[in-house]
Amino acid sequence: MNIQILTRACLCAGVAALCAGATSPAAQTQQDPNRTTVSFSDPSRPGLLHLALVTGSIVVKGADVKEVTIETHARPAEAEHGPGRWRFHGPRPEEDPEGEAHGLHRLTQQPGLNVEEQDNQMTISSPNFNRPADLQIQVPRRTNLELSTVNGGDIHVEGVDGELEVSNVNGTITLTGIGGSVVAHTVNGKVSAALARVSPQKPMAFSSLNGAIDITLPAATKANLKLQTDNGSAFTDFDLHTLPQPSDSVLEDTRQSGGRYRLKVNKIIYGAINGGGPDIEVRTFNGNIYVRKG
Repeated sequence: MNIQILTRACLCAGVAALCAGATSPAAQTQQDPNRTTVSFSDPSRPGLLHLALVTGSIVVKGADVKEVTIETHARPAEAEHGPGRWRFHGPRPEEDPEGEAHGLHRLTQQPGLNVEEQDNQMTISSPNFNRPADLQIQVPRRTNLELSTVNGGDIHVEGVDGELEVSNVNGTITLTGIGGSVVAHTVNGKVSAALARVSPQKPMAFSSLNGAIDITLPAATKANLKLQTDNGSAFTDFDLHTLPQPSDSVLEDTRQSGGRYRLKVNKIIYGAINGGGPDIEVRTFNGNIYVRKG
């Protein structure tokens, strides 16, 4: 009798183990290998997220969460993008010099990802410099950001409240529903920023070499606007009180050593809104400037 009871118990235990083993792979397959969730060391205070890409786009959205969620998306080999974007079909010549891949389909490899966090500072990077990595990131609403990319993508930030430093080379920068302070620069692209809240006594700067700059500020913002465009015009619906222009000239005199005298005076629009405050500098070489009242 005891042997029968023991045998039945062993059989039940074996079946239970088999069932548990059968459910483990299913649970694993439900996890998205391209999604990573990381927490800041101290979620009670704003963290700093630093992200630098060589090739790819960045989308960051703030939400009422305590963790940072990172999703990576690879671009297919046959992808086509607009002007200034990479484009190729099938294996690149330098990747298949002998033509051994003729007649084969190129497979898409997911971009890698490195994430480090220490003392409420999180650093995200991609180890595959030549592989485009499009990242979509959800962060706590109160987060400071340092974002940059070079080629093949735009930067979009939405619903984040903090100190933002955003840099692009070949792409646009779009900031919507932002609170805090911003420093944004791109070489080839437009800069758009809509701020719902501006940090008091914090200077800000927006610049582009080839592209318009369009910023929207809360109607009650107190600031000194410093606007300059070499090939374009500046527009605003704020009541701008003109201020004396700060000294922004360049003098070079090397005549005593056989050189020349050269004076360059930069003309800017400098004025106060709502009584004045910290400087907001807006600078572009080719493009218009728009400063709107939110």
